[in-house]
This record gives sequence, C-alpha cells and structure tokens, in this order.
Amino acid sequence: MQAAERLNNAVDSEDTVLVLTGFLIPPSMVQETDGPLGAVSVARAVDSALDANPIIACEPAAVDICEATATAGELRVLDREAVSNNKRSVSVEPFPADRSKAQKYVEEILSEVDPAAVIAVEKAAPNKEGVYHNMSGYDVTEQTAKVDELYSRLPADVLTVSVGDAGNEVGMGLVQETVEDEIQYGDECQCGCGAGTAADIETDLLVPATVSNWGGHAIAACLSHVTQTPVLHDPEVERRMLVQASMAGSIDGIVGGTNAWCDGMPPDAHESVLRLIREVLRSSVHTRGGSEIGR
Repeated sequence: MQAAERLNNAVDSEDTVLVLTGFLIPPSMVQETDGPLGAVSVARAVDSALDANPIIACEPAAVDICEATATAGELRVLDREAVSNNKRSVSVEPFPADRSKAQKYVEEILSEVDPAAVIAVEKAAPNKEGVYHNMSGYDVTEQTAKVDELYSRLPADVLTVSVGDAGNEVGMGLVQETVEDEIQYGDECQCGCGAGTAADIETDLLVPATVSNWGGHAIAACLSHVTQTPVLHDPEVERRMLVQASMAGSIDGIVGGTNAWCDGMPPDAHESVLRLIREVLRSSVHTRGGSEIGR
C-alpha cells in the first residue's frame, strides 16, 4: 500500500513511468514467465489509475514476449510518442545488455523522457562486484540489461519501487545481509566471483513476493484502492497472458517448459492468487462505497 500511495503522490497526469522487467534463464537465455505479467499489471495501473504513460524496458531477447503479454493484458503496444495520445497503451523497449549501449539508452531516457518513477518487477540486478546471477548462482551478466547504469544516474527525486522474490533482483540491496544469510548462494555463488547472488541495487521501496508477478498485481490492486479506479485484470486475462507469453517463447523459470507455468506452478495457481487479491480489493471498495475493482 505504501508503494501505491507514494506513486500516487509522485506521478502526475501525463508523466512517464518506466517499468523494468526481464530475467533470462540459462542455458538458452530465454525470458521467464515471472516478470512480464507483473510489469503489464503495473503498466495498466500506471495508465488508468495514474493517467500516466508507461514504458516497459527489458532485455532485447524479451521484447517480443513482453509485447505479447501486454497485448494479452489488454494494452496496445505502441511507440513511445504514441502512448501519450492513446489510453490503454504501453511502449515496450529494449534495454541493452552491452554496457556502452546501455549507457546511451539511459542518457536518452533521462534526457528525453525524464521518468517520474521507475518500477522494477523481477529485474535482474548485479551483486556488489557488479556480476549478475541467476538464482542457481551462475553468472548471467553478458546477456543481461545493465540496469545499474540507470540506477547510478537517476536523480534523487525519482521514486523507485521494486518487486523481487529471490534476492538477486533490483531493490533487494535493501535486504542484502538477509539475502546473504538466508538464500542459497546469496553469499557464495557458483561462478567464482566470490560475492554471491545478493543484489546490490537499493530502491526507495521494496515489495518482496513469493512470485514477482503477484507483487506487481498487488501494487496494481493498491493503486486501484488508493485512486478508486478499476484497473486490476481478471483471472481469465491472467491465464491468457501466461499462455501468450509462453507461445511467444517464454519459459517457466523453475520447470523450464513453455507450458504457461510460472515459478513451478500451473496457471490455476496464479488465477487463484489473483482471485484472492481481487476479493480483498472488492472488500475495500465496498467498504468505501465503490462498485468496481477492474475488468
């Protein structure tokens, strides 16, 4: 709820909000199903609840998957300039893995877009030695978007919010010692860098979640509550996003198949969590005299 309240205060109508996602799974380095759905859920809320313009930025290899997920999530995928003139839309952009190209992209984003907030949902982050890892403790730096270039340059007045579930994502720097103590490979990885998987990037607010998509949905639900705007999608849309992400090539980060599963759980499980979130939101809306929670 605090994330939603802070976002509501920080983001004005027609501002731009940058939503980061992307975690490529070795050995084929394919985007997993956790992340894009939560990012789209947040983008929907940015568009409808905050009346702002969402940009989703991810690894180049994940762009097609994020676009398919956004379309399944009832958002039109348009270029950056068109989003400001079209509601229910989002821009999906590649955030380079090459460091020099990432630096240029960050310079462009900060100078041309000037985001009011940056929200990361299951976004891979480097450890204190600058190495990006997957949850198994292996180095995935080469193909991963260099988002540290963004966070090191963000103005202090840009609100940063993050969602993560394994300790190696953006924002988990806020609980780095806990990750090192409690998460396997958190303090000692398998790649030889000697610094573990614990992320070193901090954000203003961190939303830990069992599945990062769920954390994104929770932020959207809280924005719906704070603004009294129906933005949260229904379970059928959740399943459709999982299916379309998988058809575009996304894989389950635990099981590895293109079977519309996410983090080792089938679509039914994710629909059930969304139903629970919607029922909690429904109760809060009824208490305040509203009648809608989303569509």
